[in-house]
Amino acid sequence: MGTAAAIALIAAVAMFDSRAAWSPVRGTAPGDVGASWYPFWTAAVMGLAAVGVAYRALVLPQPKAGVFASRASVVAVLNLVLPMFLYALSFQWLGFYLATGLYMGFFAAYLGRYRFYWIIASAVITPLAIFLLFEVGFRLLLPKSIFYPGIPF
Repeated sequence: MGTAAAIALIAAVAMFDSRAAWSPVRGTAPGDVGASWYPFWTAAVMGLAAVGVAYRALVLPQPKAGVFASRASVVAVLNLVLPMFLYALSFQWLGFYLATGLYMGFFAAYLGRYRFYWIIASAVITPLAIFLLFEVGFRLLLPKSIFYPGIPF
């Protein structure tokens, strides 16, 4: 319940911050939804998911033991949180695309234990898809690496 409430609060703040999505002056081109559209609706979906999680937590019986009852559960969380923290820190040097490729490759290898060709595919296809969606489709620039403009990402 606490986690769902925290996520719902974060979603509410993000929706309030991007409330310009409802502005009559949207984008700069005909049919353009504007920069606030994506964050607003992403936060709205996240908030609805948090409400769904809270509802399930209220309705379904919960286990007696706590979530972090054993050392293994704490280590499992740290296996997710520490790489995510390093991923976010690496943006200033590696940019979004290189950091995402390394992050996806790391998780495919370390947690997924996939074969090398799936690791390489996830490390290349995911940043490429994000590039095509955001920079080509939405024309929204994401952080570039210290190698930019030599490497176009």
